[in-house]
Amino acid sequence: MRTDSVTQATALASGPADLDACLSREWLLTNGRGGYASSTVVGIPTRKYHGLLVAAARPPLQRWMLLSAVVEKVGVSGRQHDMASFRFERTIHPRGYEYQTHFAYHNDPTTPWVRFVYEHDGVRLIKEVIMRHGHDEVLVRYRLDGPPGEPLSLELHPLTPMRDYHSVTRAFPGSYRVSEIQEFVTVDAYADGPRLWMSAERLDGGQAVSFTRQSDWWYGFYYQEEASRGVECTEDLFVPGWFRTQGRGSIEVMFRAVAGFGEQMKTVPESVEPIELAPRPTAQSVPERLAQAAAAFVVSRPRETDTALTTILAGYPWFGDWGRDTFISLPGLLLETGRFAEARQVLEVFASAEKDGLIPNRFSDYGDGRDYNSADAALWFVHAADAYCRQSGDEAAWAEILGSVCARIIEAYARGTRFNIRMEPDGLITCGDSNTQLTWMDAKCNEVVFTPRHGKPVEINALWHHDLCLMARRTDATDPAAAARYREMARRVRESFQTVFWNEKGEYLYDVVRDDWRDLAIRPNQIMAVSLPDSPLDPDRQRAVLRIVERELLTPYGLRSLSPQHPSFCGRYEGTPYERDSAYHQGTVWAWLIGSYVEAYLRVHDFADDAKQRMRELLQPLIAHLDEAGLGSVSEIFDGQPPHKPRGCIAQAWSVAELIRAWMMTERG
Repeated sequence: MRTDSVTQATALASGPADLDACLSREWLLTNGRGGYASSTVVGIPTRKYHGLLVAAARPPLQRWMLLSAVVEKVGVSGRQHDMASFRFERTIHPRGYEYQTHFAYHNDPTTPWVRFVYEHDGVRLIKEVIMRHGHDEVLVRYRLDGPPGEPLSLELHPLTPMRDYHSVTRAFPGSYRVSEIQEFVTVDAYADGPRLWMSAERLDGGQAVSFTRQSDWWYGFYYQEEASRGVECTEDLFVPGWFRTQGRGSIEVMFRAVAGFGEQMKTVPESVEPIELAPRPTAQSVPERLAQAAAAFVVSRPRETDTALTTILAGYPWFGDWGRDTFISLPGLLLETGRFAEARQVLEVFASAEKDGLIPNRFSDYGDGRDYNSADAALWFVHAADAYCRQSGDEAAWAEILGSVCARIIEAYARGTRFNIRMEPDGLITCGDSNTQLTWMDAKCNEVVFTPRHGKPVEINALWHHDLCLMARRTDATDPAAAARYREMARRVRESFQTVFWNEKGEYLYDVVRDDWRDLAIRPNQIMAVSLPDSPLDPDRQRAVLRIVERELLTPYGLRSLSPQHPSFCGRYEGTPYERDSAYHQGTVWAWLIGSYVEAYLRVHDFADDAKQRMRELLQPLIAHLDEAGLGSVSEIFDGQPPHKPRGCIAQAWSVAELIRAWMMTERG
């Protein structure tokens, strides 16, 4: 089988021998509303999150798995063949992947698509999955070509879980409610929704597509990725019946599935014209590919006024919009790609949710709840707000909205706010207690905090110093007294930082300081004290930090979260939720940290041309990774030990964003 991306073709032999390689490659189409379609390149779902239509009831959250897959049954002269494939606990059935000859994908932001080609028994089936941007809708277009004059038929059996996308469906006596409304077949799981609307029509003017209602349950679908993650891994799926058409020579059919929530349940979807797919370019530059990858995470968040602002999803398939991830990601996803209007909207979404000087760590998946348990989301917000105004030239945004929010954040941290976040007499920020996890190293399972970092975390204080410096610059002209105060606070932080965090013997920065205790663990958080524009370290110490990070933490895919020399180092991220959480920040490689490393390296080397060339070479494995696990994107994490297998989300916002930012730093003159 051959797999084509938008930039290259990669040969993959078909057949069982290469099945594992095919199952490790996953595609993703997104709709700009939090919804998506996703599966493997051979169409075998390996996750409960794989499906053809996942839609958000409250965009971009509260997502439902409405259509898992479509089983295609191809008939030629009375002989019938299944082109789909599914894994059950002891077997794969049917085995349509053995007939698959080609797979292609195109991450066009407005009309993303994937294409499967199957050839068997003299027929050729082309299947194209198209996600409509801005709509909770998927189109699946089929073309079946057979021997001239021989009778052909095509049956489509939709598998409809009708569930929250984090869960799995279990068969129950009876069935979901199935109705036929005009040209649509509908499936309703519950009285209060949602509803799935489905239709199929001929595109070639041939015999109309009929629907045979015959409700049934198919049992025991097995998701191997969920099994490896130690969670529920089997599912039963509901089939409402099947669509069927027949003809001779060739058949063209468009299958359509639309999600209905609330009032949309009652409204028949409007007709849609067949979509012409954008031509697949023969080659794209690295920035073009990365800009396409970035688009998947930029989604709408509706407001009560029937308008919508932009927000950023942290990762697919399972993350929502998280404050920390959003503002680490915003410079790469939106500023480097020139999407300034959307960047301002993202800032406005979170600015409107600021409370007690804190920015939400995340918006709840269900309801309108907001979690504020983050010590760094607000500090990254200040950094991103300043970066936006500088790069876009939109100084009015600072004057009208962002400046006052940033000032409130600084004042709240200085006087003390929730979660024990406060400035101590030495000017440094302390936060949390033994039961909280307020930094990005926040893994917790069964009430066990795996990386307790309460006290004074090094990156929190590096950010604090940087934010004070930029606030001083921002207020120099408008409020000299405030500027002088910020500058004095920054001076005190700088002096204390070098005294409190510097490990003289090891020549690196302690990760956390708490009372008289110093955390000797070599972690990547210290790189922020070098990469941020305002470093609290002198040049010699900046170089020393860079050296130890390069020696202990640098990998081809990012920085390890803990040195391999540490007794708590875990080189593989796998197993049950508890086992995975215990390894999450104990050696696992995080791709997003490559941005801070590249920036630190370039700052230490004065952005010299040879330094840029070295960093561009360093980034090549991550660029190549665009054609590996999550096609066209960058994974969340990788194993800490070689061969650094990709893990976690197949597409992570800050992984993509920081790769973009790092790459662009190597290209600037």
